[in-house]
Amino acid sequence: MNYSQIRKKIVGPVYSIVTPFLDNDDIDYVSLERYIEYAVAQGAEHFYVMGYNSRYSELSNEEIKSLNGFVIKKVKSIKPDGIMIVADPLHCSTKTSLDFALHAQDAGADVISVINREKYYFDDQIYAHYEYIANHSEIGILVHEMPFLSGLGGPEVNWPLPLLNRIADIDNVVAIKEDAKNDAYSKEVISSLNEKVSFIISGGGKRQWLRNVEYGCQSWLNGIGVFEPKLAAKFWQHYQENNIKACNNIIDLIEVPFFEQGVQIFGWHLAIKAALEERGLMGRHERLPMMALPNDKANIVKELIRSLPIDELIK
Repeated sequence: MNYSQIRKKIVGPVYSIVTPFLDNDDIDYVSLERYIEYAVAQGAEHFYVMGYNSRYSELSNEEIKSLNGFVIKKVKSIKPDGIMIVADPLHCSTKTSLDFALHAQDAGADVISVINREKYYFDDQIYAHYEYIANHSEIGILVHEMPFLSGLGGPEVNWPLPLLNRIADIDNVVAIKEDAKNDAYSKEVISSLNEKVSFIISGGGKRQWLRNVEYGCQSWLNGIGVFEPKLAAKFWQHYQENNIKACNNIIDLIEVPFFEQGVQIFGWHLAIKAALEERGLMGRHERLPMMALPNDKANIVKELIRSLPIDELIK
């Protein structure tokens, strides 16, 4: 598959992988395999193993490679025509990022998600990072675009549009994960670059995607589709059929309550694990320094999940 084909295929929901752990802190590969099988059966096509949802901060580099390889192999064995995206570690050198890109390439992934959490000083520093990886690999590259920590102090810095434009011109670059969580900035970036790359918007759910689809945003990273994959598949089906009322029903009856009564109180990462446990898809145990919600708080999330008309909306 060439880069142009990959860009064109990244549309609709992208399913984020949340890493499950056993009580002894090992990665729970049995639950992970079962989750992937369930998601594909419910309509999932494109998967993304990424630094935050997939708990890279709690994993060694070798564990990240093992996790990436496991998910690639499993997804490609049951959904070979889907797009498989994995990532590099959150904090590492460019050469380490390249090592992960080559590992993903050899394992059969379509795209490597490359982040840059070094402090930002000037554009050439960031461009050189992506150019080096592109020049030494053949895998598609996704730019994980989230605000930089400024090397000069002060507040975080959004990616300058000229910098993103330069990087989007690199042949291997097929997508941008737009993670600024700023509607005005998202509109500007997506409107300017949607003909060069596919955008996966993140951080605001389906509401956010609907606000940006008119500017050319092709895809979104799943929120409520994590704990019930068919919600995202049904939403995408409704959108393609121009049934916006049905889309808004999923947003109003599932997404809004989950985010307002769950995520805003307990945080995304802990709320989603409790929701996954309630749906019987994986346990909520986390590896320190992450810690799962205690029982009383997890039960609030679980009661919320039970109160939502999920099964009714995925018929």
